[in-house]
Amino acid sequence: MKSMYIYKNKIYKGIILFFFILMFLFPYASYKGASSGLMLWFLNILPTLLPFIIISNLIIRLNIASKISRLIYPIIGKLFRVSQNGCYPILVGFLSGLPMGAKVVADLKTENGITEKEAEFLLSMCNNASPIFIMTYIATNQLKMPSVRLPLFIIIYSSSIISANIYRTYERNRDKRLNISKYPLADETVKAQSSYQSKKFTFSILDDSIMNGFEVITRIGGYIILFSILAEIINAIGPSVSLYKACAMGFLEITTGIDQICKIRIDSNIKIVLISIVTAFGGLSGLAQTKSVLGESRLSIRSYFSVKLLSTCVAMLLSILYVLFFRI
Repeated sequence: MKSMYIYKNKIYKGIILFFFILMFLFPYASYKGASSGLMLWFLNILPTLLPFIIISNLIIRLNIASKISRLIYPIIGKLFRVSQNGCYPILVGFLSGLPMGAKVVADLKTENGITEKEAEFLLSMCNNASPIFIMTYIATNQLKMPSVRLPLFIIIYSSSIISANIYRTYERNRDKRLNISKYPLADETVKAQSSYQSKKFTFSILDDSIMNGFEVITRIGGYIILFSILAEIINAIGPSVSLYKACAMGFLEITTGIDQICKIRIDSNIKIVLISIVTAFGGLSGLAQTKSVLGESRLSIRSYFSVKLLSTCVAMLLSILYVLFFRI
């Protein structure tokens, strides 16, 4: 175990050194990537997510989330087989997307509002590209195909729901074979929620929520800038537009990757399939952003990554079926 840790540590150091060398070899691409990443964060992510994070912090810490969950539980709770408190992350994650879905799940887990296994399930299902990003940026602005807005949204979110449920079923069956009871039974869910008590509003809670919001949004910005630099360096290597380069950039960061895919002169059906795959995966930048908001929840990023890979495969299958049999 110790030798494996040393080996992984050397790999991480090697990657950091290699990235440092690339920045020296491609100074203009590094500058361009840092500038575009910073502007993306400052003009879009900061004003959109920061207020949402602060208010969401207050909603969870003051236990307002449980009251919202109580209203939507009869539908969402029974549909996705989650506890009452588990309904709130589904609502937020499906409306606002990555990384707010992961942030809300992690906060509820930290506040003992949901159990660990339910949190892992919700994390894998509720942390996707937002509906606005899919239907506006991808379908309308990049693909120039408003007609695929709803199908693309259904493909991405269905792949996430299907893969999360497949993984949950697999985990349950494995635990049964090993005689391990990891998934929350009714009494475990009640126990988790019983320690999740309402609190009175204080300015101390507000201050903590604001500071946590700035801390989270700053970490997200750092990851966006780093991956934007790497994407621009890849873009500076070789021909200006190529399929392999576009896929590599999408694997790193989906916004720039989708932009490159849409610039390639290939059939529109192939573009839809490739974009579905890239968006379902979320990119390594999305993975890093998700990791950054998990905080003290101790949720497994490995399980999340595994489900994202499964979701990518499901999205590929669904998008192929769509362009072959349903797209006119």
